Amino acid sequence: MDTKDIRSFRLVYEERSINQAAKQLFITPQGLSRIIHKLEEELQIVLFERTKGGMVPTECGDYFYAQSQELLYQLEDMKYHLQKMNSRQRKIKIGFACGVLNLVSLKKLNAIQSEMPDVSVQWEELENQEVAEQVNRGLLDIGFIIGTIPGNEIESCVVYEGKMNVLVYPGHPFYEKERLSIEELKEQPLISLNQKYFSYHSFMQRCGDFGFVPNIIINTMESQLIYRFCNEKLGLGIDADIHKTDRLYPDIRRIELQDAIPWKVSMIYRKNEQVRFLVERLAQIM
Repeated sequence: MDTKDIRSFRLVYEERSINQAAKQLFITPQGLSRIIHKLEEELQIVLFERTKGGMVPTECGDYFYAQSQELLYQLEDMKYHLQKMNSRQRKIKIGFACGVLNLVSLKKLNAIQSEMPDVSVQWEELENQEVAEQVNRGLLDIGFIIGTIPGNEIESCVVYEGKMNVLVYPGHPFYEKERLSIEELKEQPLISLNQKYFSYHSFMQRCGDFGFVPNIIINTMESQLIYRFCNEKLGLGIDADIHKTDRLYPDIRRIELQDAIPWKVSMIYRKNEQVRFLVERLAQIM
């Protein structure tokens, strides 16, 4: 039994269909059926009843599904730590919450790597909560998250703090303002990053504190698109103060949004991980 087999089972369970699950896995239905059959033989149980209406989980199938996510975590943890133990070159895995990489100097990050030839630095971008969870489980050595994280096993330090801005296009009544309040945005069409980003949730929370739901007409995964759509006068943009300049849209004004939750980036790592030699250096990459 490997993680691929378990993931295949979980997808069949969720779709209740071999054909639908096979399409998502980019394999043939026959191949997926063999994977399920192999699992059943290995576990010596029946996971599904095959019916004309689809794959119906048995009681054993229900139980295995309920336990399988934790099993996947354990297998991934074990694989990761065994690979680290077996590697001659020390590997450090760093996770960045969505949006944080806009602040990072890749030149500085590469310079740190070149100074430590015996260390391989790998990094990836994940959702904010996923970074925190993977650091807590030891799958990431160091994480950069938006906000802070409590916990007895996790060290945390703020490495960046910025403001939230409203992007305003020429000709809008707000264009000459120096500051804007949350309440002033109540009737405005807005453009924002989507739910994967901390800035979306913090903005929604603050609007709720003022008693209204904002009129967000566009959610996107790209900050650059906020500038583009704002420049086309589709609405006002909401974005963190993480872009030093924007040469493509020089006429767009960035106006500080008062009452907004500050945009803080924290570096987190486990207290028992041997990464302190890298922590001070990484705090300077923004």
